[in-house]
Amino acid sequence: MKTTLPQAEALTIAVRGYVHQPPKPQSTHGRKSPDQPSEWTLVFDTETTIDVSQQLRVGVYQVYQSDDLYAAGLISDPDSLTDSDRTLIKEYADEMGLQVKTAAEFVEDIFFGIGYDLRASIIGFNLPFDLSRLAIDHCAARGRSFRGGFSFQLSANKKRPRVQVKHLSSRAALIQFTAPPKQRSGRGMRRRKFKVGVNRGFFIDVKSIAAALTAKSHSLDSLSDFLKTPHRKEGRDDHGAPITWEYLAYAFNDVLVTWECFVELRRRYEQLGLTQTPLHKIYSEASLGKTYLKQMGIRPWRELQPDFPPELIAAILSSYFGGRAEVRIRRELRQVLYCDFLSMYPTVCTLMGLWRFVIGQRLEWQDATADVQGMLERITMADLQNPAIWPDLTVLVKVQLEADILPVRTRYDDSPSYTIGLNGLTSDTNGMDSSPN
Repeated sequence: MKTTLPQAEALTIAVRGYVHQPPKPQSTHGRKSPDQPSEWTLVFDTETTIDVSQQLRVGVYQVYQSDDLYAAGLISDPDSLTDSDRTLIKEYADEMGLQVKTAAEFVEDIFFGIGYDLRASIIGFNLPFDLSRLAIDHCAARGRSFRGGFSFQLSANKKRPRVQVKHLSSRAALIQFTAPPKQRSGRGMRRRKFKVGVNRGFFIDVKSIAAALTAKSHSLDSLSDFLKTPHRKEGRDDHGAPITWEYLAYAFNDVLVTWECFVELRRRYEQLGLTQTPLHKIYSEASLGKTYLKQMGIRPWRELQPDFPPELIAAILSSYFGGRAEVRIRRELRQVLYCDFLSMYPTVCTLMGLWRFVIGQRLEWQDATADVQGMLERITMADLQNPAIWPDLTVLVKVQLEADILPVRTRYDDSPSYTIGLNGLTSDTNGMDSSPN
């Protein structure tokens, strides 16, 4: 039986590109933003309504000086609480020796008074959510690093900065204070063009650093079990119900567990000896990789060789292809063999001898067309199983395709986004046609 292939279809192929950016002007005067937080730490958590608004109901905060508890209290939102809720919160606070602050008072006295003014570490579990519950207004974030993120106004005091949040993944987010609108330097300093560094804050999401240090996503419950903290998170199913004494104890315990998880993760990070990168700069396993390179004294390649041709960088970027798993047989019981492995990128780096590119002072390039053509004429499938030949495969090639299967990034069906798929491709000098088969 003759198999009829699909009719060839023209596809617009998306490739990676490189945009050359001019270097930022270096100021001869001024002071950098402080890179390390002070001895103060603020830990807080919020409990919300269970409707779509998820409005703040009550929260808990703790302030530590070094590792000693300095102050603790409850945060309440009068607009979302009943009279009986407010009465119970006051009774619980009096009994436990806690302060009670409205959300506005907490923001001004604690969040900014300690978290910002004293350059404290600001800690939470899933911190972006808790920050958003304190916001009184929001808009789109500005700046290249935060484009696509949010800018939250927490204080009615216009002299206070906003907080910018941009999600990087389900595990991590960038968080920082904006530059405050008030003038930070005196007239004499401005006359001498002396600039005071902007306090961007020291935000640490325990969820993010836990994922980075353990290579696994955690809930607060699973993390406290994994780290074997002195206290463990308690499970409850009465969120949104009237405030009870037990519910307030549950909320207070959450903050205590968050603090204990942070202390243990901080201890583990200190054991790595990565002294040149503070913990608040760690967002993922990739952050750890960059931190190790920095600790080893390996400078970014573009700093060492800024004159490398941008068109070659674009060619290198367009050749990049991340691993992909595809399923061709669905809803059928089949015996399979799992053939994946962890840490693919460092493994490939080692097997192909790519480390020499990481530590090199500069890259040299040349036309190797004849050498590559000769290798292709004599190479066999058996040769490709020999690790000794893998370091020789670090070449860039331009190919003429004739129904060859290659991964490309394009729009499939009516989807507006570009995704990677394996296609039977045929190309000519004017473009590339694809015939999926």
